[in-house]
Amino acid sequence: MQELSIKRNMLWNSAGSLVYLMSQWVVTVLVARLSPTYDAAGVLALAMAVSNIFVHIALYKIRAYQVSDVNRAVSAREYVAFRLITIGVAFAVVGAYALATCATAAYVPVLLYLAFRAGEVFIDVLHGVDQQNFRMDFCGKSLMARGILFLAAFAGVFGVTGDLTLAILAMIAVTYPVIVYDVRCAGKLDALRPSITPARAWKLARTCLPAVLGAVFYICVATVPRQYLGAWAGDAALGVYASVCTPAVAVQAGASYLYDPLLGVFAQKFADGDRRGFWGLLGKVTAGIAALFAACFALFAFAGEPLLVLVFGPSIAAHVYLLYPALVCVVLTAYVSFLSDLLISVRDMRGNLVGNGAGFLVSLPCSVVLVQAFGGNGVSFAVSVAYSVASAIMLAFLARRLKEGPARGDAAA
Repeated sequence: MQELSIKRNMLWNSAGSLVYLMSQWVVTVLVARLSPTYDAAGVLALAMAVSNIFVHIALYKIRAYQVSDVNRAVSAREYVAFRLITIGVAFAVVGAYALATCATAAYVPVLLYLAFRAGEVFIDVLHGVDQQNFRMDFCGKSLMARGILFLAAFAGVFGVTGDLTLAILAMIAVTYPVIVYDVRCAGKLDALRPSITPARAWKLARTCLPAVLGAVFYICVATVPRQYLGAWAGDAALGVYASVCTPAVAVQAGASYLYDPLLGVFAQKFADGDRRGFWGLLGKVTAGIAALFAACFALFAFAGEPLLVLVFGPSIAAHVYLLYPALVCVVLTAYVSFLSDLLISVRDMRGNLVGNGAGFLVSLPCSVVLVQAFGGNGVSFAVSVAYSVASAIMLAFLARRLKEGPARGDAAA
């Protein structure tokens, strides 16, 4: 099957991801607009936050490893089989975490949202096959279809019943069938029937474990202060924060559109010993993220409050001040995500773990001190401080890795 150009791959990935992101954002808008209070929005925000931990365990950072596997050391069948294993493990671990840390009334919505995200996580490994073969048009079409379907399902069910649990069930029902489309598309590019030996699974698990722990630390940096805000100030406060700050997530999504299709290119430059080309490409992506941040900041400064009032109603106007610190927080979140994947591409799992682990340790005291001092803005401040530390450490590890160059065993699984 004919490959697409990098530009066309980026365009398809961007278009599909944008539709999916906007659909997620509209869901958070609807839950706030269609409810008499912000309590349902708070529960949904909690479910999303907890599901982010699930996603990072279930993904096991395999997507970045997979698309940077330029020598195809691991087969698509092994990647698919391994993903099924990690989804099961993640559901058991994070399901227990949710039962231990969430309020009783939130148990069912949170667990159902984990099931919804499980479908997304499985499709991700199929999209890794698409990306390896430069056919991200399949990814874009899948993202568009699922985004439109789950938005329509949520709007219809929640609008009629006002029941968050039923609305999430509807999202699951309409998006899971899309898996069939993704399997058929990826199946045209490679063999997908799950197959992996215990020894291969264990070796892949051991290789990626530091990056997985780094991913858990990474997501906990944002989850801990949000959960602390909900516990300290209540679900309504968390719902307000989540609603106001959702537009800022566009920066994070836009950044991922810039670098996701390029991870294989970074890996190839590293394998070829092209340090100058690697740093040049890194500089371009960094400049692109900075430009995106500047453009979004200017846009929100001009139209942020009118947009939020239009979407959420006049009651949200008193909370617009939460948006701007969140924008800084989100751009740093995006940059740490980029550096994390870049370290995986050059097979520096230790640097990924140390950088994200340091960020998590910094976030713990910052969450308590800054949330109590600044309320909702304290969440953004705590995350920004933690990710600033993490990004500095990761850049240092990346510089050392590039100086060392690729080792003989880097391509082996």
